[in-house]
Amino acid sequence: PMMKQFYDLKDKHPDCVLLFRCGDFYETYGEDAVVASGILGITLTRRNNGAGGCGQLEMAGFPFHALDTYLPRLVRAGQRVAICDQLEDPKLAKKLVKRGVTELVTPGVSYSDTTLQQKENTWLACLHFGKREVGVSFLDISTGEFLVAEGTADYIDKLLVNFAPKEVLYLRGK
Repeated sequence: PMMKQFYDLKDKHPDCVLLFRCGDFYETYGEDAVVASGILGITLTRRNNGAGGCGQLEMAGFPFHALDTYLPRLVRAGQRVAICDQLEDPKLAKKLVKRGVTELVTPGVSYSDTTLQQKENTWLACLHFGKREVGVSFLDISTGEFLVAEGTADYIDKLLVNFAPKEVLYLRGK
């Protein structure tokens, strides 16, 4: 049941490393565990996946109180991170502890002192491709700065190089 809960949440956030709170640890499973262990330098292990040992699943984790140490490293490595916490006291839960994603942290949308670089902007860019021109907006959520521009693809490319956004959003498959 716990792994079903993990996979249900992962399905809602497929492009994120899902940090799944289990007691005193944040755990990651499968490909997320492989990615996290490589970036964080933590041990990659395996666990049985479900009743009867129906295969092995990669797993990596760290103590929950070390989140402020490990989260910035994931974000600075360009990862989108979904933090899944226990939503009820495990001692009061009758069955499986309710869990849910309580925070999404991405390279462009972070305002925590632990993930921001103090001496540089943390730009989030958004692109819109028109028939002849490209529109771009830049937002730094930590300072509130918001800028917009439009022009040729070459002009927008120069802006992107100069602003060096941490994350770029665009509409897929119109």
